[in-house]
Amino acid sequence: MQKPLAEILRPHSLDQYVGQEHLMGKGAVLRNAIEQRNIQSMIFWGPPGVGKTTLALLIAELVDADFFLLSAINSGVKDIRDVIEKAKKSEKKSLLFIDEIHRFSKSQQDSLLGAVEQGIITLIGATTENPSFEVISPLLSRCQVYVLKSLSRENLETILGTAVAYLSEQMSCKIEIEDTEALLRISGGDARKLLNAIELVAWMTKPVDGVIHVTHQQVVHVIQQNLALYDKKGEQHYDIISAFIKSMRGSDPNAAVYWMARMLIGGEDPLFIARRMVILASEDIGNANPNALLLANNCFQAVNVIGMPEARIPLAQTAIYLASSPKSNASYMAIERAYSLVKQTGDLPVPLHIRNAPTKLMKELGYHKNYQYAHDFEHNFVNQEFLPDAISGTPLYEPQNNPRENELRRYLKQCWKEKYHYVMLLLVALGFFFSLNRASAQNYHFSQYYTQPAAMNPALTGAYDGIIRAGLTQRTQWLSVTVPYLTFGASVDGAIYRNNRKQTLIGAGLSFNGDKAGDLNYTSLQAVGSVSLIRYIGRRNRHKLGLGFYGGIINNAYNQYAARMDEQYQHGYYDPTIPIHDLFDNTRQLFFDCGIGAFWSFSPNKTDNYQAGMSVSHLNQPKEVFQNGFLQLPLRWTTHALARISLSSNLALEPSLYMSWQRRFSEYTFGTNIEYFQKKNSYTTLFSLGGGIFYRWNDALILDGFFDWQNLRIGISYDVNVSRFFTATSGRGALEVSITYIFRKKRITRIGKEPCPYDLM
Repeated sequence: MQKPLAEILRPHSLDQYVGQEHLMGKGAVLRNAIEQRNIQSMIFWGPPGVGKTTLALLIAELVDADFFLLSAINSGVKDIRDVIEKAKKSEKKSLLFIDEIHRFSKSQQDSLLGAVEQGIITLIGATTENPSFEVISPLLSRCQVYVLKSLSRENLETILGTAVAYLSEQMSCKIEIEDTEALLRISGGDARKLLNAIELVAWMTKPVDGVIHVTHQQVVHVIQQNLALYDKKGEQHYDIISAFIKSMRGSDPNAAVYWMARMLIGGEDPLFIARRMVILASEDIGNANPNALLLANNCFQAVNVIGMPEARIPLAQTAIYLASSPKSNASYMAIERAYSLVKQTGDLPVPLHIRNAPTKLMKELGYHKNYQYAHDFEHNFVNQEFLPDAISGTPLYEPQNNPRENELRRYLKQCWKEKYHYVMLLLVALGFFFSLNRASAQNYHFSQYYTQPAAMNPALTGAYDGIIRAGLTQRTQWLSVTVPYLTFGASVDGAIYRNNRKQTLIGAGLSFNGDKAGDLNYTSLQAVGSVSLIRYIGRRNRHKLGLGFYGGIINNAYNQYAARMDEQYQHGYYDPTIPIHDLFDNTRQLFFDCGIGAFWSFSPNKTDNYQAGMSVSHLNQPKEVFQNGFLQLPLRWTTHALARISLSSNLALEPSLYMSWQRRFSEYTFGTNIEYFQKKNSYTTLFSLGGGIFYRWNDALILDGFFDWQNLRIGISYDVNVSRFFTATSGRGALEVSITYIFRKKRITRIGKEPCPYDLM
């Protein structure tokens, strides 16, 4: 097999060696060491094709020693141990040359330490990467590092002249190079590439009158057709890394993996790729997904530890994750603006109130005076100035329109009002609405909401003309847990007093609810009583006004290590990488809870009805008390609006809307039922069959069905998880079955069949 020209023309004496005059010139330090045969372990650091391997082979020829050659690309610890065993048995000095030593993992480099320290082998390593970062410190401290520089134009022309002379002799044909510029540019200072290029051009150029004319055009044509598509240090290097970065920035994981493969197959250093991904994670993703930086940094560490070829796997995983992440360059733009501002304004003084005052003199000068400690104030925030007066109010960080940064924008807007111009523009507000609103069913403090009517609006107790109702409800929720979240409820409510003359009704209700969440190991038992006052007014008592109150005892218990599950639902979606903090030791809480509500109902005729209501839960701001502190439950506001609209004598439409707010948690559910019914008379329905579809915003599609047979109602609903955020549970949902029986049907005045606000729940 024909040897490459670079191999054939390797020098065999110090005088033939071209380049690196600072090391190999007359009287230079490395040349003196070689001539004196005083060779110590060393590492050659320099770009490709500048003579690192040639220098190692030259040392091996000139020094009377056994020479072993390993490449870090395809050698491992076993190969190193074999060399060490052979060196131990040899009577000569043993030289071990490891090409691309930076590709060795830490464990592989560790295996060299003992033999190098004991002098069993003399190590010569070659690397294109900074050994300070790529070679472990113990090994680096035992080696002398020699820096090899890029070959100069004169060096390359000398090598080219040698190559032309050799090729002319081999081809029995004179070679004339009319323009060396193209060859030198293509080589990029790499002697190996230069020799490969001139050999390729010479053999592919037809001689004219016994002369091969090497022109600029011929060089460009031949090289473009035949050289590899990826050039680690040339123009293709920059083009492909640019394509790789732009593919991830453009959210195309397919293109990102393709360009990565091109680089790895072309010989690119995997750590270079990993470093670029760490940069992109901050520059192009930032706070839109802070986990991107963590993963990119872990990828860099993994690649550094395991090396190629296995490193291609975490590299691909990280590239796909970064490409698939939401994007934001807000952090990059913020530091750029800050740099520009500092250059424009110079060294502005630090405001006195945020300077430290460790001495009496500093305190007398006003240092630290009037500083307000944020944690002494509500929500751990106090409005005070932190910038120099000259640039007060200058916005540098501008959150972009993505779920996490919309949450940051909302928080900053709440803190600083208009100071930094964090204005909730219509587009941002819409994005915030669509991306952050999620069902508070995910908040374990209010899982009972769906099976506890009083928590929705206690004024509705007994509102249905004195009907006494009793019901059982069972709900199974699949959230981001492997064991379903079970809720059982039992309730009874109805009229306890009515005055037909005054058109007044007093209702009361009692409900019990129990919950159990598998993964969270959370249990709850509640006993809640409610009372309401209903007033019928208007012509034919077509209007009803109600006011109600509820109170009850709640006993909770849950696993302290999972007590703060809601921390994993930061910024509007589930993030399992956020750690669950053990904040509380005592995991049982017993507290009293109460709420108030009001409603209005209007029946224009015997078949149609319209309702609206509002309630406030946790009116007493109850505190769940723990050994290490307490958790205060914030107010929860709930409104509902619904209607029953007759489409025909046997068909009715029942649209409804439910809205709840609790601090940053909010829930919106809307949709409609359609009901087919057969009447026994104008006031009594023999049976009805209905179903509908509802949507809980950004969380679930609710399929609803029910069947009435005189006094018995059986309802069933299934929540299909369609959340854009709960990807781990996509397709799962919640199943609810309810059974209600009406025991007594005496009325004050019955106007049609009013829809029940609890049907959907």
